[in-house]
Amino acid sequence: MAEWNDPGIELEKKTDELEELKERLILQQTASFTVEYNLKTRKYYIDPSYKNYIKEDWEKDFIRSKEMGRAHRRAVLRQDHEMLDAFFDFSTLKAGDKRIGKARFRIDKHQFEWFRMALFCAGGADGEPERVVITFSNVQREIEAMEKVEFLLSQDPLTHLPNRSIFIKKTQRMLKENPKKLYAFVQMDVDKFHMVNQFFGAKEGDNILRYLGVKIQECMEAMGECTYCRVSSDTFCLCMPDDQEGIDEAIEYIQSSLRSYPIRFDTTMSFGIYMMTERDHEKNESIETMMDRARAAQRTVKGNYMKRVAVYNEEFMRQEEMEQMIVSEMKQALREEQFKVYLQPKCDMETGRIIGSEALVRWHHPKHGMISPGKFVPIFERNGFISEVDYYVMENTCRTIRRWLDEGFPVEPVSVNVSRMDMYNPRLMENIKDCVSKYNVPHELIEFELTESAFVFDNAQLTNLAERLQENHFSVLMDDFGSGYSSLNSLREISVDILKIDLKFLPQKREDTRANVILSCIIDMANKLGLEVIVEGVENISQVKFLLSIGCKNAQGFYFHRPMSIDEFEKCMKAEPVPISMRERYRAFRKQR
Repeated sequence: MAEWNDPGIELEKKTDELEELKERLILQQTASFTVEYNLKTRKYYIDPSYKNYIKEDWEKDFIRSKEMGRAHRRAVLRQDHEMLDAFFDFSTLKAGDKRIGKARFRIDKHQFEWFRMALFCAGGADGEPERVVITFSNVQREIEAMEKVEFLLSQDPLTHLPNRSIFIKKTQRMLKENPKKLYAFVQMDVDKFHMVNQFFGAKEGDNILRYLGVKIQECMEAMGECTYCRVSSDTFCLCMPDDQEGIDEAIEYIQSSLRSYPIRFDTTMSFGIYMMTERDHEKNESIETMMDRARAAQRTVKGNYMKRVAVYNEEFMRQEEMEQMIVSEMKQALREEQFKVYLQPKCDMETGRIIGSEALVRWHHPKHGMISPGKFVPIFERNGFISEVDYYVMENTCRTIRRWLDEGFPVEPVSVNVSRMDMYNPRLMENIKDCVSKYNVPHELIEFELTESAFVFDNAQLTNLAERLQENHFSVLMDDFGSGYSSLNSLREISVDILKIDLKFLPQKREDTRANVILSCIIDMANKLGLEVIVEGVENISQVKFLLSIGCKNAQGFYFHRPMSIDEFEKCMKAEPVPISMRERYRAFRKQR
């Protein structure tokens, strides 16, 4: 028990040993060793474990060298000598200074690995720098892992082309380095590529993409200053000098290369081109925007076997700017009631009497004037905003009907459209009933038009909606009947009250016997089913006479009335109806004058 006579000293000794053991274990676990250098005595201590990591006798090197900074020459890759010279320059060190460096050390004959070096300068009692402690850690695996991650982040794993992110960075740099030079963006993909995967398997599809990647790389390297990438799936993008001959050559090379691929499939490609402008350089237009423009052009020739290449032009630009304006201002327009409800009358053709109307929407823009529904409705259908507009139209229609009833105005049923997006709203029926109830509108005065294409798209959903509307005593119209491919099947499965026959069924010429027979049979079938029929798109007296001759009484079209504001509609309702005979005499009188 003698060793415990001075427990304080013994405990301190044990603690130091434990700390030293702890440090040794940490160094071993991290593949590290330390070197200590005394700046005043120029003596060194090198951890003997360095021999586990470095294939050089550093102790001899330290003895030979006059300074520690020269001891690395034989152990370090030549390319890193300059960096190491700076790292081991202790002339400017101050107490407390730290340095971090990285170099490749010889671990075997002709084999080097990366080591991280962490330096700390300790001061003496006088505060002057006294000792330098450097920890060397083998980070080769870490570097390899990081390089692999960087590779995966920068390269497309299938084709080994740059990915979209790296393409954007490289292209930005290329444009910045050449501010006076114009470039072209070419975006392409393989038409019906999904069919390749379906017929030949995903493995063969991947082989084609790899093959395309090689051909694109060959082509672009031959062109010189270019960037390229695989955007996604079978879509690729190039950025190359704005030289029409060079662009044509590149497109022809890539397309012909794909045609020569040994597969029994018509592998054709479509290409979209966007030519940069000086304005793009001046405003530092984003790479993403120019890629999108090339893509927009390419979409116009997808599946067009007569035309494989499209160039983005001013018309595309105008459409793009209009679409951007529509999307950015649509919600404000709804809040400010820029959308106006128009009504297009439905008429008894013989008497000219208005028997109802269809509610349509028009956008009165404060700057751009009247915007056609053909421009904004398709956009709203794509982004889902059409549901909000539909409800807006329905509420305005109910409000107008309520005002008419309160004023004792003659009221005929008004139909509103239900878009494909609306039917996925689980509260659609409740919203309809709440709105109609809010304005206390009799259910027989408001009708709902469902397009035939929507019936085909989701038969079960619309069948359920039609049934619920009829259960609540609303009339249901099948709009655009005949525009799709399953008209009769839809009519068999879905209960509707009124058929609106698409204008495509109307005979374009008087001698169009086939169209006459088909339309006559449809009218006869509807009459036998007890369905009311309205033919839309009626534009001339010949069509009116033919429809009357086959038993159709009601129509909607420019021959009778165009869509009009509610004020104009009210004037029409108050005016005396003009029978067809009077209408024709009046037209003849105007021609004579």
